[in-house]
Amino acid sequence: MILRKSLISLAPLALCAFVSAAFADDSSVTVYGTLDTGIANVQHSLDFDPNFVTAVNPTINGGTQSATGLFNGGLSATKWGIKGQEDMGGGLKALFLLEQGFSLPSGSVSNAALSLANNGAAGPNTSVDSAISGQFFNRGAYVGVSGGYGTLTLGRQQSFFLDNVAIFDPMLGSQAFSPLGFSGSYGGGGFTDDSRTDNSLKYKLNAGDFSLGALYKLGGIAGSANAQSAYELNGVYATGPFAVQLGFEDFIDAFSLSNPGNAPTGAISAIAANTKAGMLAAKYTWNPITVRLGFEREEFNNPSNPGKAATATTGATGDLAVNSLFGQTISSVNVSKYASQKTLNVYWLGAGYDITPAFTLAAAVYHIAQNSYESGTTTLTTTASGALNYYSLVGDYHLSKRTDMYAGVMQDQASGGEQTKIKAGGGVATAYIVNSNRIIAIGIRHVF
Repeated sequence: MILRKSLISLAPLALCAFVSAAFADDSSVTVYGTLDTGIANVQHSLDFDPNFVTAVNPTINGGTQSATGLFNGGLSATKWGIKGQEDMGGGLKALFLLEQGFSLPSGSVSNAALSLANNGAAGPNTSVDSAISGQFFNRGAYVGVSGGYGTLTLGRQQSFFLDNVAIFDPMLGSQAFSPLGFSGSYGGGGFTDDSRTDNSLKYKLNAGDFSLGALYKLGGIAGSANAQSAYELNGVYATGPFAVQLGFEDFIDAFSLSNPGNAPTGAISAIAANTKAGMLAAKYTWNPITVRLGFEREEFNNPSNPGKAATATTGATGDLAVNSLFGQTISSVNVSKYASQKTLNVYWLGAGYDITPAFTLAAAVYHIAQNSYESGTTTLTTTASGALNYYSLVGDYHLSKRTDMYAGVMQDQASGGEQTKIKAGGGVATAYIVNSNRIIAIGIRHVF
């Protein structure tokens, strides 16, 4: 086992050496990455987790005590990758990308599913769903071609919504200071697993001031053409200091993972649902100030193919059981979570001010409104509708072109309904002990 772990740990270095030797003569190949870590204090928290993507949850969670520790990827995700292209002549190029997220504080591959399996809803460690769940190239793995008619890539790829968050979020997709960056549910248009799509074809075309895109995810499920499939459409118009984006996506039989109980069990539970979302966002720069704002609507309904909404059909009642997902045991799959449609309306507004060429101060407000909906057999009353508000402030100072230091704070507050509820032990009947949280953090980031 020790030898196996050693070989796995050396695999990235071996792969770097291989691609450098194999492609140096006739291709452009780049090894790149971002290292981002720092110290954070979270007002209400469970223990920091070495496997979870950011190590800590800065949003409202089941924790009641303050915790201080090293976090991972405050402004940008910690990652390394290899990308390259080959000029095939006639304006046609082949290209590829392999990218992995990992934890700088622990040195481990980021694995949200493992974190969920190791912890119950009440801990002891932080655990939240994420599309980054232990895959070797968990952030992306694709190959494709590019030419005068656009770029087509095939593999595991980032959603257009997540692409847009990095541009139109006032905090630029920060994992520590933005709900858009921390939770892939907004970048995925519903569930976190929608934010990075396996088995997908992604097409992009630049035409003057317009950038157009489409993505299609193949389900690969026998007996059902649309089971576990998805599509996205996206358009961006950018001219001078102004840019605006409009996108839509539709996922069939998407998955969300969670803790099955209040104590570690070695297993996780899943919800299967159809998710739809639309996003409209814009930004405008009046030097030295850039304003960003946006709106996203997310809709959740029961899956179109409940009998196909699992990856295995043995081990539990009927054909709804999942034996494993992301390498973890699944204890149950809920295919009837939404007796009526659940909706989230997400709004954001903020600005960044370049006080000097090296120092930027950014502030943002986020508002998330949830409707009342019927959950399973339980009809939620109008008091179940709720809201989440986030307030963020970050200062970022560049020591050099590749290295910067930052400090920031994010305060979040929930009111009403299911937004202040925790599902474990009582469905929507058990409330969080606290309905607010705050993270204060300082960090350093280096890009190579």
